[in-house]
Amino acid sequence: MRHTLMAAALALLPLATVATAQAGTLEDVRARGSLNCGVFGKLPGFSAPDASGAMRGLDADYCRAVAAAVLGDATKLRFVAQATPNDGMAALGTGAIDILARNVTLTLSRDGAQPVTPVGILFHDGQGFLVPADGKVTTAQQLGGKRICFTEAGGISASAELQSYGARQGLAFTEVKLPDAAALVAAFKAGQCDAMAGDISALAARRATDFAQPESVMLLPEAISREPLGPLVRQGDEAWRQVAFWVLQALVETEEREITSATLTASLQGSDPVARRLLGLTPGIGEPIGLADDWVLQVVRQVGNYGEIYSRSLGAASAIGLDRGINALWLQGGLLYPLPLR
Repeated sequence: MRHTLMAAALALLPLATVATAQAGTLEDVRARGSLNCGVFGKLPGFSAPDASGAMRGLDADYCRAVAAAVLGDATKLRFVAQATPNDGMAALGTGAIDILARNVTLTLSRDGAQPVTPVGILFHDGQGFLVPADGKVTTAQQLGGKRICFTEAGGISASAELQSYGARQGLAFTEVKLPDAAALVAAFKAGQCDAMAGDISALAARRATDFAQPESVMLLPEAISREPLGPLVRQGDEAWRQVAFWVLQALVETEEREITSATLTASLQGSDPVARRLLGLTPGIGEPIGLADDWVLQVVRQVGNYGEIYSRSLGAASAIGLDRGINALWLQGGLLYPLPLR
């Protein structure tokens, strides 16, 4: 009865009052003048400092896009390193960070047991294998009886996925569990295991950064699990969730519409009604989520679209050189399918 009365009372409130009650983080970020973004900070391609100390990667640039959308300035943010996903979710709960973009797999247990809410999939990953490029092992089906090194630091379920894959394929592995990524690479180099298991993106990053001759090792073609990586926000702040969600959608939508930082001037001068609405020339795209109408324009101008971010973080313009694969647009056979910004 109490909940029914409360719901009825809320229904009688003016819409503006309800919106204000839900917009805590958005108002806090604006009042502070900067965004606090939780990242791992040690994984090239997602979040790691470059030679000048600036945080780079897919997660880092997603947070820059949020800052550009909310504050009009992609540089108005602070990166806060989170050693584990649990640390990041706890930091969200205490308000130490506004958003967690830490290559976290979105799972039922994290959504159901933690006071956090996922805001979409930023990267479709999966557990895979890195092996010596000597031709002895070219497919995961040849790993039966082999020593597989992995780490479960940060809550990664490598062992469970290995056992599941082995059960499905009729394979048995010798598991070699290591405490962290550094120990994992060291054990592999020392010949203590025949393959490294882990998220394919992380293995690709390790290949590019931890091996003097990256061509001496190779990724096997199989992914044996689904690891949808995405940002998280505090539970119960719907206005902030909407902002975080639609910024991610805008990154993909602008790539699909071929609106890039390099072609932005042409898009602004064109007659395409969808592009004009996206970029704020036709009013209306900002008001429903409490942003200025030029928020998508600022994201593309200052950060770029999803394809631009991917290319410099993980793709052809990066040292990692990871193919788009399932992270390509749906029009190109991938899984990226943005919800319409209308």
